[in-house]
Amino acid sequence: MKTIYFLLSLFLSVSCYAQKPNNTNSEKRPNVILIMVDDLGYEGIGSYGGTSYNTPNIDKLAATGMQFNQAYAQPLCTPTRVKLMTGQYNFRNWEAFGILNPKQKTFGHIMKDAGYATCMVGKWQLQSYDPPGYPGGEHRRGIGMKVEDAGFDEYSMFHAFHTEDKGSRFANPTIYQNGEFLKETDGKYGPDIFSEYLNDFVGRQADKPFFVYYPMALTHGPFNPTPDSSDWKYAEKRLNDETVYFKDMVEYLDKIIGNIVTNLEKKGLRENTLLMLYSDNGTHQTIFSKMGDLTVQGGKGLTTEAGIKVPFIANWPGHIKEGSASNEFIDAIDFMPTILEATNTPTPTGFEPDGESFLPVLKGEPVERRDWVFMSYDPKPGWDKKQFAPAEFVLNANYKLYGDGRFYNTKNDVLEKDSLPSSKLSTQEKQLKGKFQKVLDSLKKYPTYGWIERLAPEFDSLVSKHARIELVAEGFNWSEGPVWLPKEQKLIFSDVPENKIYQWHNLDGLSLYMSPSGGTGIANGNTGKGSNGLILDPQGDLVICQVGDRRISRLASLQDSLHPKFTPIVTDYKGKIFNSPNDLDYDANGNLYFTDPAFGLGNGKSAIGFNGVYFLSKDNKLVLLDDSIKAPNGIAVSNDNKTLYVADSFKEQPKILVYDIVSDGKVANKRIFFDATQLHKASISKQSPDGMKIDKKGNIFLAGPDGVLVISPSGKHLGTIRTDKNTGNCEFSDNGRYLFITADDYLLRVNLRPYSK
Repeated sequence: MKTIYFLLSLFLSVSCYAQKPNNTNSEKRPNVILIMVDDLGYEGIGSYGGTSYNTPNIDKLAATGMQFNQAYAQPLCTPTRVKLMTGQYNFRNWEAFGILNPKQKTFGHIMKDAGYATCMVGKWQLQSYDPPGYPGGEHRRGIGMKVEDAGFDEYSMFHAFHTEDKGSRFANPTIYQNGEFLKETDGKYGPDIFSEYLNDFVGRQADKPFFVYYPMALTHGPFNPTPDSSDWKYAEKRLNDETVYFKDMVEYLDKIIGNIVTNLEKKGLRENTLLMLYSDNGTHQTIFSKMGDLTVQGGKGLTTEAGIKVPFIANWPGHIKEGSASNEFIDAIDFMPTILEATNTPTPTGFEPDGESFLPVLKGEPVERRDWVFMSYDPKPGWDKKQFAPAEFVLNANYKLYGDGRFYNTKNDVLEKDSLPSSKLSTQEKQLKGKFQKVLDSLKKYPTYGWIERLAPEFDSLVSKHARIELVAEGFNWSEGPVWLPKEQKLIFSDVPENKIYQWHNLDGLSLYMSPSGGTGIANGNTGKGSNGLILDPQGDLVICQVGDRRISRLASLQDSLHPKFTPIVTDYKGKIFNSPNDLDYDANGNLYFTDPAFGLGNGKSAIGFNGVYFLSKDNKLVLLDDSIKAPNGIAVSNDNKTLYVADSFKEQPKILVYDIVSDGKVANKRIFFDATQLHKASISKQSPDGMKIDKKGNIFLAGPDGVLVISPSGKHLGTIRTDKNTGNCEFSDNGRYLFITADDYLLRVNLRPYSK
């Protein structure tokens, strides 16, 4: 994707600024203080025209430094924090709200390795977020980066652990400082503790240059009194939450900025310190601020200007011209390369930030940078984020294009009420929209593959018109049996001929999960075959159709990827070894259904003499349900536990059969649910129905002729996710948002609802 991005930049005549290390060894390396305000849009600052709050210290920074008029952040804080600290777009390393993957490299790590003394104070909120009981939260709690592992020598942080334990950030704060919680904080104010620690750290750095990151607690809610508020003198009012205190919070923030600058001056460090003030997103939506006669409502969480346009001021005496302003586009990803260049720190090998340095802009040097900002925004998963919808968009000063096709003249329509129809665009607008579309198309983590065939209107509610098929991994012999592991947030799947199970994670990519997976040499006739269908049992343990061993087993232990141990669940029918267990599904009561066709035997001989569909009760009683199907393959139980679906891969009449589940181990009323004969004949792949999954609404997603067929509960073919090649199976992520597809030598992924809430 980096190559595509580079070529795109050439096409757009946008030359990325090349980092030029300062080779003058005699020049002292500068200190850097990066301050990120919490929840404050540009309208809250006096130098930007804000008139509701007094911000003399910030205004002075602008008057003696450089103010940027086109600075942007993500609509919510965690997406911005992840971008800022890693220098990468969210689509590359986003995990979940309130989480930074511990394998990521932050600017703290890089600056520490470069010989800088590093310190972080303020709000962390990147290790754990979801409270107990939140759906899916049990898989995400405590999995993020620990504050002590973020690359900082010293730290003093709020919200270092679980959300429900975070306490107050303002009066009587809960602060985790250098490995222990501070005591005796009653009556104290969190932002004072943070800024005092910052100033103390700065004063102790005589031998090293320093890098300080201060993600502030102000002005995030709750809106509490500050020590300068009249109500502070009443201890019982210090945790009152009222918007009337927001003005006090902004002005106290400004006071803290003034104290930091004054401390630098007293220590004789001001001239050699690059100070940058930025914000993580717009002001909270309950806050209304004035810019002269104009009233601006906060837009935190929204993708409109009020949610993403933020203040950014840089100040560096002797390096930045006083009172200068810039209309260059600044994004959170740009801070990392700027800091590296300003401090003469080489980019680590293998680390590729997405941003562009704005150091030449600060120095008043000519430079060509991109003339747009791209955002990939996904606040989910996370507690209290259901009201927000993911989005991706490109903007410049006057126009904005969303990934779902909406195109706005934001200069004239700042609230984005009326999307511009394509039929009414001027020639210049059409050209700009085309340019923006190329940006959107290029900035994808994975290439697009295949296409989506829509046959019925109902299909659009299941697979969005904006969905695309992504090729996320390749190079397999025959991929099959995918299963999603919710705790690890990753997919595992079989490569049947290779006797392996692979694992794929959006951040970690592809790696071997286990080998051997299904052929350990205990059975004859399936030499070289591994696992096929995989599933998690009701206890969350992995259950495997072991084609090679001709049995179904449970993974007992996995000390490492090359030494799995298995416990057999079922090995034979009436003393005769199975053919090649293929696919399986559990019902709501913990009973197991599975298919056992002979085609997995290859040249081996069937000991049973027929192809079977079986029921294994939770107390291990095996029942043969049907021995008359020519080629039983995929299998699934309906959500209400009343219906059993079985794919028949018999090429003369490929189909899905359906049975009524009468009771445990008993089915009746066998019938054809979906006849795929004509589709099979007309297909490119000439593949019969294979694996299947059922979504929450009862729709069947069937791997079959040329891709994944989507079939309604009534048997209507609604559309096909076309791979145009042999497609073995599919699987949903735990939130139902993603569909994974194993297709021959490919692993594919579809975001079924990319822009929906």
